Amino acid sequence: MGSDIQPGTYRNSSSSNLCYWERLSGLSGEMGDLIANEVTEGQAVVTIAATDAAFSSTDCGRWELVE
Repeated sequence: MGSDIQPGTYRNSSSSNLCYWERLSGLSGEMGDLIANEVTEGQAVVTIAATDAAFSSTDCGRWELVE
C-alpha cells in the first residue's frame, strides 16, 4: 500500500448512500486485479493487507483505523 492508507482493519462512518469499496492487487483496470469488493448500506468494515496495491471507495464517508 502507498502512503495514503496503512494496512489494517478500517470502519467507515455511516453513510446514507450505498457504499462501494474495493481492494486491488494491481492498477491495470482488469478484473484480475480485484481482490475483494462490496456494496454496503451504512457502516462497512474492511481489512487492507500490506500486499494490496490499492484501495478505493465511493460514497462511504470517512474511514478510520480500528485495528
